[in-house]
Amino acid sequence: MSQGVMMIGTVLTVLGCLIWGAIAFGVGRWLLHRAEPARGHSALAAELGRLAGRRARRVAAVVVDLDAVPVARSAFIDADEDSRFEIGSVTKGLVGMLLAEAISRREASLDTTLGDLLTETTGSQVGAVTLRELATHTSGLPRLPHSPAMVIRVLLGGCFGVDPYQGTSPASVIITACRQRLSGRGHYRYSNLGAALLGHGLARAAGCDFATLLAGRVFAPLGMSGAGTNAAGAVPRGWTSTGRRSSPWSAGGYGPAGGGVICTATDMVRMATALLDRTAPGRAAIEPIAVVEPGRANRSSGMFWIVDQHDSGRTMVWHNGQTGGYSAFFALYPQARRAVVVLADTANAAAQERVPLGLTRWLTNTTVEDDTTPDRTD
Repeated sequence: MSQGVMMIGTVLTVLGCLIWGAIAFGVGRWLLHRAEPARGHSALAAELGRLAGRRARRVAAVVVDLDAVPVARSAFIDADEDSRFEIGSVTKGLVGMLLAEAISRREASLDTTLGDLLTETTGSQVGAVTLRELATHTSGLPRLPHSPAMVIRVLLGGCFGVDPYQGTSPASVIITACRQRLSGRGHYRYSNLGAALLGHGLARAAGCDFATLLAGRVFAPLGMSGAGTNAAGAVPRGWTSTGRRSSPWSAGGYGPAGGGVICTATDMVRMATALLDRTAPGRAAIEPIAVVEPGRANRSSGMFWIVDQHDSGRTMVWHNGQTGGYSAFFALYPQARRAVVVLADTANAAAQERVPLGLTRWLTNTTVEDDTTPDRTD
């Protein structure tokens, strides 16, 4: 066996030991961690503590009821109303609001093609995709680009907790998208790439970048002063579901898909309230525009928002989100004029969904049917 081969084997062995050591350390820390007591609205805090469990870290939960006094109630674990959290793919719901607002301003329509907004995509398969297809995940685009570079980014993010989108730009995302082949166009296929393209297309139509568009048309009108795109030090490192630290995600080229957008509990209250009382810009985004397939019975799609109609007659409009170290869940119940939002600094969207659904039961004091548990989108 050559010396070079032996050296490579030694390096791989050491690297494997380091990775397994890091995993073991993280698991040990996860097992030993105990959550701080929940505080805030007393009854809500008690319910949050029960639902979040003993291994929760930073959590913010808010319930909004326009027919109650006070309208908003909050509870926190190791956080407060001004703590910032990454919201992951809940950002897609904001992009949906931007699309609805662009339509009202006649900057675009649901039948506008991506090539109409991003002229560099003209002639590629993606250039012919409509904004309706992008907003309902029926464009045929993959979840993420099929490229060696993206595979490496995802692997590094999963193994070492680094930002998989760091260094990407709108231009690089657009160039990569032009190389993609569409598969199953017209059928549901969740796509972060499609959401990123739509966000940058809307920004191009408005003559600015995505961060400026989001701040000017959603955050500022709603008074979401704690919201924005991630900058150095804006949020601390979060945690993976197995107890390892994970770096915050930058906006980069995938900002509109859920990379690098941050909000506070106060921001979520303002957004939920405005969507419920019909004063939010781009509120039309939460109205159904297409049937989602394959999907559950009685499920449809707004502009990125998922709309579930249940046998009880109750409608839930929702989106979840997850980054490397954070997770979020935002749910509206328009007929009841209620909303539930949970933000956490642990990347475990499936576990976090149990918390807001449990809080919905607490809020309504009724049993929520099993079929209200949403499918994970991230």
